[in-house]
Amino acid sequence: MIVVAAMIGYLIGSIPTAGWIGRAVGIDLRSGGSQNPGANNARRLGGARLAAAILIVEIGKGFGAVVAGVAIAGPQGGVAAGVGALAGNVYNIWYRFEGGQGLGISAGILLAAWPLYFPIALGVIAAVTYVTRRTAKAALAAMVVLAVGAVISFTVGYPSGWGLGDPEVAALAVGIIAFITPKQLVKLRSA
Repeated sequence: MIVVAAMIGYLIGSIPTAGWIGRAVGIDLRSGGSQNPGANNARRLGGARLAAAILIVEIGKGFGAVVAGVAIAGPQGGVAAGVGALAGNVYNIWYRFEGGQGLGISAGILLAAWPLYFPIALGVIAAVTYVTRRTAKAALAAMVVLAVGAVISFTVGYPSGWGLGDPEVAALAVGIIAFITPKQLVKLRSA
């Protein structure tokens, strides 16, 4: 059932909602700005309201994938579906296995799967973005803090906020880091 949860998560994550929302207001996110179908590019091309709408939907997709995964296969299914949704967002079948940066959907995954870590990640991203004005640096800093949080959770039992045990928290962290970090390193090098 864990494989089923991961596959359902992938399908949820791959729904090209950012592109649909952009096109609904006359903006093709894949042909302008950074050509990334995400909230940051939407802000550049369409303003804060468009970015907020896309971010809310992406968070909802991540959250929904985790909830669906838990319903299918318990906490392990939640992690599998969450990481699957992130994979679907970053390597989107509808965009020839290219896609977004995965940050919005990761926020929803963390909010559902590890709610006590979510404000820490949000704080790190906000602080580093404010100081550096670079979302790639902020995302990479958040990945470092996520790794540290997972190690702390695994060694001393930092609580997840609900049902995830230490192995699930570690698997979630590894999955998020594995999909987010390469995209952000490419983005950082190309800037």
